[in-house]
Amino acid sequence: MENFIEFLSTNFSSCIWLAVIFLAMIPTLESKIAIPFAMNTGLWGGLALPAWHALLFSFIGCMLPSILVIFLSKKIKRHTTGFVTNVLKSRYSVKSTLLEKQDGTFKKYLFLTTFVALPLPLTGVWAGSFLGGLSNLKPHWCIISIAIGAFISCSIVTLLCTVLANSVGYILMFSILIVTVFLGIDLIISVIKSIKGKLTATK
Repeated sequence: MENFIEFLSTNFSSCIWLAVIFLAMIPTLESKIAIPFAMNTGLWGGLALPAWHALLFSFIGCMLPSILVIFLSKKIKRHTTGFVTNVLKSRYSVKSTLLEKQDGTFKKYLFLTTFVALPLPLTGVWAGSFLGGLSNLKPHWCIISIAIGAFISCSIVTLLCTVLANSVGYILMFSILIVTVFLGIDLIISVIKSIKGKLTATK
């Protein structure tokens, strides 16, 4: 991850905003990494983006794949067998269950917004877009709900980086560490589930 960040900072010094959009488009990383990356004077010196620029470009980067993910997952759900949809849903089984348990359509959209708004690993725009796309919720309202959540998430991270302006570099490194740890845990859990499934099938 550090090498990837170094690659971006080396090759995008003349267009930091593009690197921020690109970074924010990546699943799991999103604004959690993109904003402290954009505001990091240790990487960019005086070229580091001001807070509102970091927020804006990160928000744009987060939302660009969202629309595609929502409509693509809706299309997959409509035009494939239950197997494909079930495989995707199983990846988000707990989150899908929590969404479906919400009483009333408005609460489901509110849950989607809250889920995306939390700047934590394994939450965010990509996960929220899959949840919305695989549900029976209307795509345009999903996009609006996710956009609100993404803006809140970007604002939280931007505020944190602004308040702790002297520690933005540490925030970036801590965010990278947390994301890496959670991805590792998620991978281990997925492997264990896969092994259990195969063992159950052979019995």
